[in-house]
Amino acid sequence: MRDNDEIAAFLAALEERLAVSVTAAVVEPMRVIDEHLDVVAQLGMSAVTAGGKRLRPRFAYWAWRVADQSGADTGPIVRLAASLEILHAAILVHDDIVDGSELRRGQPSVRASLAGQHRDQGWSGDPVEFGDHTALLVGDLLWSAAHDEFDDAVSGLPPARQRAMSRVVQSMRVEVISGQLLELRAQAGHRYDATTASQIRRYKTSAYTVERPVELGLGLAGSASPATTQTLNDYARAVGHAFQLRDDLADLFGSTETSGKSAGDDIRSGKPTELLGMAVELATGSDARTLSGAVGDAAADPAAIAEVRRIMLGCGAADHVMRRIAELVAVADQAIANLAQSADPSPHSALRELLAECTDVSFMPPV
Repeated sequence: MRDNDEIAAFLAALEERLAVSVTAAVVEPMRVIDEHLDVVAQLGMSAVTAGGKRLRPRFAYWAWRVADQSGADTGPIVRLAASLEILHAAILVHDDIVDGSELRRGQPSVRASLAGQHRDQGWSGDPVEFGDHTALLVGDLLWSAAHDEFDDAVSGLPPARQRAMSRVVQSMRVEVISGQLLELRAQAGHRYDATTASQIRRYKTSAYTVERPVELGLGLAGSASPATTQTLNDYARAVGHAFQLRDDLADLFGSTETSGKSAGDDIRSGKPTELLGMAVELATGSDARTLSGAVGDAAADPAAIAEVRRIMLGCGAADHVMRRIAELVAVADQAIANLAQSADPSPHSALRELLAECTDVSFMPPV
């Protein structure tokens, strides 16, 4: 089976499993309790099934395939991938509440949709508060559904492997929430230095998006050599770091299509990123004062965000981040080259494609 055919078959099976899982765990039980809850349940469904790059499932799948699983039953890896994607949807629903985001993947976020429902119905109380409270519960439901799906995925493994896989998921949960907590503390304390941003990135994005899915894919296969495992871990760390740096650039220089959010949201919310940390370090004079005034200003308009873009380019912060991405791409590419050659090269080429996708900065102006 060709690369593209194989991943297309996997992703089709994943989409089917996501719909089945969320229907069984969320939609049908809520509909039985009260038909009026169906609107809320369907928002939970759309949070899972309406778009998304499916990065975590793809990283898990190709790590599983590196262990030469070409003839194995794909059912467990599909269920594992579904658990990762449902968990991701839950985290995004919660993240949009924390950030006050109106958009997710270019569409109204769950909290915004629920607030809009409140306004349309003319209900009493604050629509935004209703939207946030209800979305919080939608996220909780998806969080629970993700762990039920994970249990199904590993149910056929020997007990020791099940426990090892569960420990990875436990670590992933703590890491991503700790990263969010560190981000909130940094925002509150106006800590924008690159060291703080790097720590947040490590746990909120890199480990959660790439490193742990790769580890879970390998764990499900259970047959990768120590050398292959180490090489894939090196790849995952480099890609995870580069992906976050690329995301920081996309938030400021990209569009809704490239980031799924309004341009400059990280600046308006005062999120500590490595890009911002470099700019704080490098910008001087009036540029430093302009940057300081824009960061954390929720009302910063497009003109103010355009000024931040100019400063990022002028002081060299954007160039520094671009060069760091290029360095990490080289590390990840070398890791792929170091993988033991097998009769099936599909995983290697697919890992290169994922690397290219996660580090695409074609939206950037010349720096």
